[in-house]
Amino acid sequence: MMPLTDLLDAWGAALWRASWQGGLAALVVWVVCRLVPSIPARFQAWMWRLVMVKFAVALVWAAPVELPLLPPTEVAVWETGDASVPLPISEEIVAVVDPAPVVSPWWALFLVWSIFAGWQMSRILAAFRAVRRLRKRCRISENPEQLVQLLAASAAARLRRPPALLEMDGQGSPMLIGLFRPAIVLPAATLNRLDDSEQAMVFSHELAHLRRGDLFWSLLANLVRSILFFHPLAWLSERRLRLTQEIAADELAMALQKQDPVCYAALLVSCVSKIGRRGSLPAMSLAAAGASQHSLKQRILAMRFIKPVSRRIVVAYGLALGMAATLAIVPWTLVATEAAEADKAESKETIVSGAFVSFKEGVLKIKDKSAKEIEWKIADKTKVVGHIKGIEKEGTAPEAFKIWEPGAMISVKVKDGNVMFVEIGIKKAPDQKPEKSDAKKILERGKLVSFKDGTLTFKTASGALIEKKISQSSKSSVWSDEDRTYKSKDTVEALNQAKVGTLVVVADSGNVTYIGARKGQTVGTLVSFKDDRLLILGKDFPESFTKKYGNNVHFKKFDETIPVHESIDGGEYKMVGTPSTVLAKVKEGTIITVHSEGDENFTLIQIGVSAKK
Repeated sequence: MMPLTDLLDAWGAALWRASWQGGLAALVVWVVCRLVPSIPARFQAWMWRLVMVKFAVALVWAAPVELPLLPPTEVAVWETGDASVPLPISEEIVAVVDPAPVVSPWWALFLVWSIFAGWQMSRILAAFRAVRRLRKRCRISENPEQLVQLLAASAAARLRRPPALLEMDGQGSPMLIGLFRPAIVLPAATLNRLDDSEQAMVFSHELAHLRRGDLFWSLLANLVRSILFFHPLAWLSERRLRLTQEIAADELAMALQKQDPVCYAALLVSCVSKIGRRGSLPAMSLAAAGASQHSLKQRILAMRFIKPVSRRIVVAYGLALGMAATLAIVPWTLVATEAAEADKAESKETIVSGAFVSFKEGVLKIKDKSAKEIEWKIADKTKVVGHIKGIEKEGTAPEAFKIWEPGAMISVKVKDGNVMFVEIGIKKAPDQKPEKSDAKKILERGKLVSFKDGTLTFKTASGALIEKKISQSSKSSVWSDEDRTYKSKDTVEALNQAKVGTLVVVADSGNVTYIGARKGQTVGTLVSFKDDRLLILGKDFPESFTKKYGNNVHFKKFDETIPVHESIDGGEYKMVGTPSTVLAKVKEGTIITVHSEGDENFTLIQIGVSAKK
């Protein structure tokens, strides 16, 4: 939590910042409005609204947005031999910069400000309570003529929902109340004095206030002035905002009634003369004829500048206000170009290449091109891609680095000191084809027939007998039913011990890759077959399997030696081709059975279900 002295310092800085920044904006707007009084009232009102927003923003927005427009700054250096190092700070300067803590000078001012600001805020709360009491004293108007007049004026003002129409006893000016539940209050005695045209003017004026949201902006101005009660320009801004809003409402009311300024001014003077100055108005309300004599005079004088404005001028004023709001409200500061470039460099991604050293306890060590050792702490979920014989294998850091020995080529992508991505191994160029994996080198597979004098004879799925000369020094992966896994073993010894009918997988070099395998099958409905890869929705899987892996089963690319059999309308299975020629034509939802003898050692694919199965 921030210490109390720091809070007081921040409070003082906020008041000072709002005082000079908001005050400067108020002076600029006041000068512009004095020099160019012909600016339409609606845009003058928006200019004073932006002044109030500037006061409010300056109170809460402390850190400015940096613009790197200044030239780079030079850093003082001192020479020691042939090296330049930054100029050190002397102990005397440190002693001056770091004094002993003292009592904040803002205490007395804060107490005075709290008293007067609290009093101003209490007046705002009292105004809300006065409006609430006024609403309770009112009754809903049932005068059909007034309701029809209000609905017509609301439609002309393009309001989705007209405000409530209330009546009260006594006299005074008709007024708009209610920030969230707007209503027009009509004093009964006053209403009897106004004719139809004057009533229409009153309705149009109050609806103009409602359409423009003037009650909200009046509240914002009231709050800003309460906080900055000591600032004369805050009071000036509030008064000018209220006056320009009244003039802008007159301007809009004239457009809604399609009246010229002379007729409207006559109606306004007539209303004021009939209503008089009797009766008080709540602070949170807007009245058509409740202004002071000076304000009424200003409103009438401003009507000489009211005239139709073309769409082009409206767009020009709008763009000017938008640019002024962006430049004036947002706090900007100019900084040196090199500072911005340094910040940008810190957040920029960099790639460090070198040789793999080790990965232990989450720490990766590499040697860069200058033989300098660099280390990073790597999260367990960091993506690591290994390039093994041109084949990409993706994994997480703890698993991926186990197979790599020191010296392997490695690239590390770093951002803000954190490792984002790691590549290890030699990546093949785009125009080079990766080397074939062991699975792609396989030419034939089948069942053992015999092994004599170093010659293996086996029978393929198509029924053909094939003989292969087996190297005496070759090694094979032999399936162990006891251990339920493959174990490396001498090929000749394993073939001599293998039973007739055992699965054998032979590579193009004549070496036996696999001998024996666990048997199994996967049944499901076809989802897709794209890029020679089969995806099925598995059926009758154990609950423990589906919770961990789900029902989707994805088979890698099948070898073209695997036969595909199909049963049509429950008939016997017949060979129809290979996976690439058949599976692409099978409809989604068809039952598919994939037979295998070991991991990825597929032996048969069946389409459909035979009645004899």
